[in-house]
Amino acid sequence: MELLWLLVGICLGAIATSACWFSWNYAKQRRNRKLRKRSRHVFKAKSIRSFKSWAKNIQQNIRQNYNNQFNAQFQLIEHKEDRGDRLLWGKIVELSPIGYIQVDQDNRLTVCNQQAASMMGIANHQKGLIRKPFLLQLIRSYELDHLVELTRSLAQGSQVDWVFHPAIPDPVDPVPQIGRPIRACSIYLGQGQVGIFLIDRQESVAITQQRDRWTSDIAHELKTPLTSIRLVAETLEPRVDPAARIWVERLLSEIDRITKLVQDLLELGQMDVGVESVLHLSEVNLSSIVRSVWVTLEPLANRKQVKLKYIGNELFWQLDESRIYRLLLNLLDNSIKHSPALQSITIKTSVIDSNLQIEIIDAGEGFPEESLPHIFDRFYKVDPSRTRSGTDRGGSGLGLAISRQIVTLHKGSIAAKNHPETGGVWITITLPYQNPTK
Repeated sequence: MELLWLLVGICLGAIATSACWFSWNYAKQRRNRKLRKRSRHVFKAKSIRSFKSWAKNIQQNIRQNYNNQFNAQFQLIEHKEDRGDRLLWGKIVELSPIGYIQVDQDNRLTVCNQQAASMMGIANHQKGLIRKPFLLQLIRSYELDHLVELTRSLAQGSQVDWVFHPAIPDPVDPVPQIGRPIRACSIYLGQGQVGIFLIDRQESVAITQQRDRWTSDIAHELKTPLTSIRLVAETLEPRVDPAARIWVERLLSEIDRITKLVQDLLELGQMDVGVESVLHLSEVNLSSIVRSVWVTLEPLANRKQVKLKYIGNELFWQLDESRIYRLLLNLLDNSIKHSPALQSITIKTSVIDSNLQIEIIDAGEGFPEESLPHIFDRFYKVDPSRTRSGTDRGGSGLGLAISRQIVTLHKGSIAAKNHPETGGVWITITLPYQNPTK
């Protein structure tokens, strides 16, 4: 019996010991699973963050290296291109058939090709440019200096024609210097820099003078035979059959037209060579000259019933009366010819800034815009197809050229444009007051 209870006690003890071991082992395994789970979560988060940071750093490094290499290559290419462009531009400028100079913002000469140096009388211009001298140190020209300042102030190109007189190299032993007619065209290069193209007009002026002498000589030669032809036609007119007399009248009309053309050529030739360049100034009543001119042209105006409208007070001015009469005669004659019927021609006279201003406005078809810069040129005639009426704008093309010559002799200016209200020609003449004693 005692043995039985001993065995039962041993069994119960073994069962209790096994239960405790299983309980402890289960708790340990559960704890270990929790620890492994937590360690896996922490490792995973840290690994992801580390990888992202590492990848981002690598990407930034690659991009930075690429940008540095690209910028270095681009700057190298750009420097080569700029250098190539400068070399090419320098070759073009040096081989150019016209002169070119360039100044910086301080008016220092930075570029000067061989043509410009020859025109301006600059010796050793390439060596001189190393010092970058001031423009006026090498080229003493007020017109050129003024052109540079005008271009810089307007920030756009301009143009000027003048006769350049080189400086006397040795004042002790002066040698007469021959003036050279030059045309300068400027361009604005930015940052105060100005480029100027210089064109030698000596050959062009010589050709123009030769042409003018030729036309003047021809006019002299034509004057005598025209006078003889007119005398013969006037002698024959009363002796021919009345039915054929109309042809003699047409002949006389054509002779008059050619005679007027010859006279205009002679007058222009005399102005060119300075035969009659001396003005006979006197105190002239301008309104009186206008009335006298209109009386001369009134028969022509009455055919079209064109009226004169004069706006202005009695003005007395120092003028060459005969030349101003011819000036107004030419301009009013053109206005009457190209004014529609029943219209009026307006003449305004006023004094603005101590200058006499004369405006002539008609209601004709006006000039084409492309013709306005050329209408005062000799022999220039507007193409009839370019006018609104399809008619020719005039006869020989010398009347307006003579008008400009007369204004120039009075040291004035003349300009033409189309009036915004009437659509006709608007001539503006500006004449300064001149002292007859000078």
